[in-house]
Amino acid sequence: MRFILLVILLFGYFSIFPQAKTDQKQLQAVRISELIKTDGDLSEPAWQAALVATNFFTYDPTNGDPANEKTEVKVLYDNSALYISAVLYDREPQKILKEFTRRDGTNANADQFWVSINPYADGQNFFQFQVSSVNVQTDIKVSSGGSDYNWNAVWESEVKITDSGWVVEMKIPYSAIRFPNTQEQTWDINFWRLIRRTRETSSWNYVDKQIGNTGAQTGKLTGISNIKAPLRLAFYPYVSAYAQHNSDEKKLGYSFNGGMDVKYGINESFTLDMTLIPDFGQTKSDDIVLNLSPYEIRYNENRQFFTEGTELFNKAGLFYSRRVGAVPSGYSDMDTILQQKGKILDNPAAAKLINATKISGRNKNNLGLGFFNAITDNTYATVEDSLGNKKRLLTEPFTNYNILVADQAFNKNSYINIINTNVYQPSTDKFADVIGTTFRIYEKRNIYAFQGTTAVSVKDDKAMKNPSIGQYYNLNAGKLNGNLYFNGGIGILTDKYNPNDIGYLDRNNCIAYYSTISYRIYQPFWKLLSWSASTGFSYQELYKPKVYSSSNFSIGTDGTFKNYLSVGINFNAEPMGRHDYYEPRVAGRYFAKRRYISSYLWISSDYRKPFALDITVSHFLSETSSIGKNYGYSWSISPRIRVSNHFLCSYSFSPGFDYEDKGWAKTITSDSIVFGKRDVKSITNTFSGSYVFTNKSFLTINIRHYRTWVDYSKFYLLNTEGGLTDYPAYTKNHDINFNAFTIDMVYTWNFAPGSFIYVMWKNNITKSDDVTDNRFDDFFVNFDKTINAPQVNWLSVKLSYYIDYQYFIKRRGAVKSK
Repeated sequence: MRFILLVILLFGYFSIFPQAKTDQKQLQAVRISELIKTDGDLSEPAWQAALVATNFFTYDPTNGDPANEKTEVKVLYDNSALYISAVLYDREPQKILKEFTRRDGTNANADQFWVSINPYADGQNFFQFQVSSVNVQTDIKVSSGGSDYNWNAVWESEVKITDSGWVVEMKIPYSAIRFPNTQEQTWDINFWRLIRRTRETSSWNYVDKQIGNTGAQTGKLTGISNIKAPLRLAFYPYVSAYAQHNSDEKKLGYSFNGGMDVKYGINESFTLDMTLIPDFGQTKSDDIVLNLSPYEIRYNENRQFFTEGTELFNKAGLFYSRRVGAVPSGYSDMDTILQQKGKILDNPAAAKLINATKISGRNKNNLGLGFFNAITDNTYATVEDSLGNKKRLLTEPFTNYNILVADQAFNKNSYINIINTNVYQPSTDKFADVIGTTFRIYEKRNIYAFQGTTAVSVKDDKAMKNPSIGQYYNLNAGKLNGNLYFNGGIGILTDKYNPNDIGYLDRNNCIAYYSTISYRIYQPFWKLLSWSASTGFSYQELYKPKVYSSSNFSIGTDGTFKNYLSVGINFNAEPMGRHDYYEPRVAGRYFAKRRYISSYLWISSDYRKPFALDITVSHFLSETSSIGKNYGYSWSISPRIRVSNHFLCSYSFSPGFDYEDKGWAKTITSDSIVFGKRDVKSITNTFSGSYVFTNKSFLTINIRHYRTWVDYSKFYLLNTEGGLTDYPAYTKNHDINFNAFTIDMVYTWNFAPGSFIYVMWKNNITKSDDVTDNRFDDFFVNFDKTINAPQVNWLSVKLSYYIDYQYFIKRRGAVKSK
């Protein structure tokens, strides 16, 4: 009995207090004076004399065991770069997987080696340089806010497959990283390896999954001294040409653009990024959907300047970069011109961005600082009235966007920051300002943490005569490491909090109390490699007036089997019903639902196989007071086929059906709000393919067809108790058939370090039709009408060239020495 009790106590202790291997490995880098050629051949004498990092530990599928294959890593350095070699032994080199992907591609079916470097040793911010078995590069900038795959550095690598495995050789110039201005350098570093065919991931310094935060569990790189950060000055001039054909017009439109991006290292820690006369015409098309909800749809950011190196500016969730250069506020007002029998000659769909600037970095005291500024010019539409008179109408005035942020990292896992965003339009005196802070503070053992976000928004004209001031608070505490996780907290959004001039918030006026608990098993057991389960509860009410809004209970579990089949299932319920104060679109009114339940199942097979499959299935049931039930389901099936190591394609078919939904249709007056009973159906077909010619040249294509059709069968008036009353006198037609079809095909050639040529073809069709008498076309008739509808085609070519100032300095010195 005592033995059983002891086992239970030990199990509980190790679940609550994760134990780590505390030994931190060290590797000494060796200074060299000879030239190292990055060719995958390690025959230079310097490599023979370098110290070796070996004895890797597994991270996946087991955690903490000796790696099954031997890996040896060496590090050299000189005054300009860090040199890393890795010999990755493999007893079956003929089985090394070698799939080609585009640069920064994910889920490659290839072996990988990467190094994580943190010169400031703060445990949270590091640079990751990764090379596959076919020399495809991936570089990632990791911070407490996540991983930035859009960060692109200029560095060199080469690989060779040998009879005993494969070899990696890397050259990382100091211009690609940031490090403190000290004579002796001691950096956090870790080396990683993935053997794809066995899914074994291992690291040089042991990383305990229970502790999390791989950046805080590194080894040390010593021996680097007397190096200086180079003058980091690079120019990326570009030229681009476009041919555009609108099917409504007979002639082609042409345009030519030129501009430049500039990167300048202000000192060893901070960098200025600037884009002058930017060209974002080659960004991926948005996945447009029909929005029947009261909330704005949030679309992904696809413009590289706004996705690369923005981790500091995303603190507190106050920056939604799509606000910069967004659709002009007066864009849809031009429809009145058509109603007056006028003609729209030109109506830009995006405000004209003149330039944007970022200054960001982190100093030796682990203080991150950032400044962002963007300016959009006056944007005009050109119209012609019924008499043939042309005039320009302002659709968006000159606007200035600013962000300031300071972020202090400490104790490896903790941080606190403050951020301020500001939007100002001089011609309208529009002024919007938000100041916020986020923090996460772990106790000494890095197990329990207190974290939160607070913000204050102010909106008014510049004179501040009648400011609208709102607040946001989100505070929680809990255990965030180990097998057992739990936390609880409170979130408050006042009725006047509004960060949406440069941020994104779908709703305010809310108080939420929430708690979650989960348990995770990281080591293989039974037939599973890993498993987790979680449950949570939330209770929401309005901030003003303080009345009940909703409650939610959730439970879910997921795991990965030893054959790498992953499965997850989740259940949600709102047993107390819901008072929806947002759907009516009128303050103080709500729509009542008695109860709601939903379920979601997902399955994903092994991506190492030539054929893999992802499946999702969901179902929900909702009951509305006195009106009846609303139910629906959706599912998706997504086969993924790897035809060869160069050619990969995937397809997704995703239908959804929402029957007898009750939703807002029209507001006649604040007392007369019309709701409708409707069936909402949608089908999304997506095809993606890529052919990678070499590790520097590839072709991608994305085709998407989205259709939603809405069929109203009955109308109601919303009563003061949140219920619905029959409204047979309302006969307006709200049936709609909406289609969006896009094609994005891009050829990319990385013809020189940091230099690219892009050739892109885009096709865009958006078609929205009112439908009478329930005459909805079947799928094939609808598709035929869609692809023959008015559409826009673009063909563009863009050349971007990397010019490194240091290269010209070195060439000039070489010429003088002759």
